[in-house]
Amino acid sequence: MAAVNIEILAIGNELCYGKVADTNSFWLADQLTRAGGLVTRITCLRDSEEQICKVLKEIIEREVDFLIITGGLGPTNDDKTLDSISKLTKLETIPDENALEKISKRKNIPKSKLPKNHVKMARKLSGAETIDNPVGICPTISVQLKETTLIAMPGPPNEVQSIFKTHISKIIEKSSGRKSQSTRVIVKMVESEVAPIIEDIEKKIANIYLKPLVSEYDPEKGIPIEIISFEKNDMDCWKLIEETKTLLREAVEQKGRKLITLTK
Repeated sequence: MAAVNIEILAIGNELCYGKVADTNSFWLADQLTRAGGLVTRITCLRDSEEQICKVLKEIIEREVDFLIITGGLGPTNDDKTLDSISKLTKLETIPDENALEKISKRKNIPKSKLPKNHVKMARKLSGAETIDNPVGICPTISVQLKETTLIAMPGPPNEVQSIFKTHISKIIEKSSGRKSQSTRVIVKMVESEVAPIIEDIEKKIANIYLKPLVSEYDPEKGIPIEIISFEKNDMDCWKLIEETKTLLREAVEQKGRKLITLTK
């Protein structure tokens, strides 16, 4: 199974100031992994057209399969994402009639009399695919740039999650041709003790990832280990996880320790 490489780009001054947590990237990384994708990089940028264009060029040169962007599609002056993509691709920004209709109905204002800031967030790119926003106004833009499919979503988490679940997850699943599942166990060991066991298991079993979560280590309970599997379907993913847990349990018990399985 060839991995579908994905990068996430979160855009917003508020993120770089540290005043708003980048929950979108955390949530998307988990969902993209579940859909069988491999997130290779997560980047956070200010609302700077120069920076955005520069980073977009670098990502396209890396030839990742998908670039998922969140943020910068709103009505304020510092929302630069769509204009940056337009500048890079030479695709013109034009009004999206469906989005304008949504705003008009919500605000009870005729489309011809909508304020400029409302019209700004109801734009799309000429020639690019437009994906409907089930809960918000700003449409999602999808455009192919060489080997990379760029998908730009608005920033509000409720919109990101709705758009992803309704549309994007299906696109990733179709492209990846695989699924992913995960579980967590606790081992009454410290990281240095469990590390060689994990290394040995990963050599024996393909398509599996194990990670000791040091930040959640409890001297009384032990260290949690995240187990993530990748296979062609959910059933095979769980089989791989059970095989991994068996090897892990055997190795731990040989050391006189115990393994506890947690439900997620």
